[in-house]
Amino acid sequence: MQAQHRVSPPPSGVGGLFTVLSYNIENAFDTRHDEGKDDLEFCEGGERKWSHTRLMNKLKGVSKVIAAADEKRPVDLIGLCEVENDTVMQYLIRRTPLSQLGYRYILTNSKDDRGIDVALLYSPYTFHPIETQPIRPNIKRQKTRDILHVAGTIKGGDTLDVYIVHLPSKRGGDDAQKLSQSICQILQAHTDSVRAVRRHPNLIVMGDFNAETNSSQLKLLTRSHHLIDRTAKLQPGTYKYQGEWSTIDHLLTHTTTLSHQQTRILSLPFLLERDRTHGGDKPHRTYQGPAYQGGISDHLPIVGVFQLKK
Repeated sequence: MQAQHRVSPPPSGVGGLFTVLSYNIENAFDTRHDEGKDDLEFCEGGERKWSHTRLMNKLKGVSKVIAAADEKRPVDLIGLCEVENDTVMQYLIRRTPLSQLGYRYILTNSKDDRGIDVALLYSPYTFHPIETQPIRPNIKRQKTRDILHVAGTIKGGDTLDVYIVHLPSKRGGDDAQKLSQSICQILQAHTDSVRAVRRHPNLIVMGDFNAETNSSQLKLLTRSHHLIDRTAKLQPGTYKYQGEWSTIDHLLTHTTTLSHQQTRILSLPFLLERDRTHGGDKPHRTYQGPAYQGGISDHLPIVGVFQLKK
C-alpha cells in the first residue's frame, strides 16, 4: 500500500542529482503476531525477547543510515528488504527523524512464510509513482517474496522503473538456487518488456540477491548488457560470512536520461564492529543467532548517485 500523510515543506536539493539507497535491514518485525505467518519468535514474549524498544532502536538506526547516505540532500529512493508490514513502515516514517522529510512508501504483501516483504521509500518531491505492481513468482509449491515494481516520473517528466528484490537464501541448497534462477528469469522478462515500451527507459533494480556478481542469477540479468551491475567491483562487500566478505546486495541499472555517477558501499563506523573471530570488521547486526547484539543489520547498504541529464 501507499502511505498517505501530511508532509513537510519541500527540502532544498542539489540541482540534477538523484540518489538511491538499497538496504536489507535484517528482520524488521513488529511485536505482534500476523495470522498465518511464522513470526512468533519476534513477538512480544517470544524466544528472541523482541520488544517495541528494540524495534524503535533499529528503525532510528535505519533513519540515521538514510541521513548519512547523502549529507547535502534527502535520498530520493530507498529500497528496503526484510520489512514485516505497514506498522513497521509507519513507525519508520512517522516516529523517527525521517518524519521531518515527508517520505512515503509502497510495500508488498507476499506469501513468504515468515511475512517478510520488500518496500520502496520515496520522496514525493522528486519521485511521483504512476504504477505499482507486485510481481509474484508463480512457481508451484513455492512461497517466496514478491518483487516490487514501481514506475514513477522524475524531474523532466521521464519515467523511472524501480524494482526491489529479495531472492531466496542460499541456505535452501539446490532447491533455493533453482527457485532463485526462476525468479530472475521472470524479472529479466519483465525488465525487457518494460525497456521495450519506454521511449527513454530508465530502470533501477536493487536489493538482496543472495548471490554474487559471478553467479548464474546475476549473469542472467546482465549478460545482454541491458542491465549493468554497478556493484560488481565494490570492496570489501555487503555481507560477511565465516570471515569472508561478499557482495550479495546489488544495484543494477539501465538508464538513458539518468547518468550514473557513483555507487558505493556505505561502511560507516557505526554500522561495523570488530570481528573477534576472523579479524577485521563485520556488520554490527541486530542478532547473532538468538543473541541480541543491538546493531542495525547484518548487511551493509549500497548508495547509488545519478545525474539527471538535461
